[in-house]
Amino acid sequence: MIKAVIFDLDDTLYYELDYVKSGFRAVSRYISSKYGVSEEEFYQLQLDILEMEGLGKVFDLTLENFSLPLDEVERMLAVYRSHIPEGIQLYEDAEYILKKLKREKKYKTGIITDGNSLVQWNKIKALSLIDLVDEIIVTDDFGIDKRKPAPFAYLKLLETFQIQAGEAVYIGDNPLKDFIGARKLGMKTIRVLREEGMHIEKRMIAEYEADKEIYSLYALKELLKFDVGEGKDA
Repeated sequence: MIKAVIFDLDDTLYYELDYVKSGFRAVSRYISSKYGVSEEEFYQLQLDILEMEGLGKVFDLTLENFSLPLDEVERMLAVYRSHIPEGIQLYEDAEYILKKLKREKKYKTGIITDGNSLVQWNKIKALSLIDLVDEIIVTDDFGIDKRKPAPFAYLKLLETFQIQAGEAVYIGDNPLKDFIGARKLGMKTIRVLREEGMHIEKRMIAEYEADKEIYSLYALKELLKFDVGEGKDA
């Protein structure tokens, strides 16, 4: 019997690209105010480079294109990480399910999320998640070695909720890390396959994939007592 429902954050409960865009806006305002370049052009170039090169090279390449000092990267990163997110919101199905679980009080609820602590907590606060779930773990609060798929965060929530692994379900989107640790502990796992997100194209061997796949969190209304052997559900 399921007693706890635990969620990933990024691209599971909200669209992560919206946070990235918010961060790029904050960085563009900083650079524009310091160097007088066009805020909109700087912002748009970051988006273009993100699409072509990925997030890791965005700041360096944007500075190069504007012939600005590369030693600004560290300050840009600080602005990005510390900014208060604008324009991010829970997916409609996520807001519905979280409020339903909170209202009915049938299950304990939690979130486990990796990433820079300041970044993740700013997202959590902007999304008003503190009031919607019972427990939240940002793994970097305890050290980057505690990031998923390490068992630490799962075990910590199981202990907090005073339940066995088989009484919890973990819901995420990224097969590279979300499910393998949870499955090894004996937790049930669900992968949400949305129309957009950073990991929608990723496919792993069965060991890394979730027990079940859904395409919307609305499906949880019927699936909280799901049988692992049932397969996919639209």
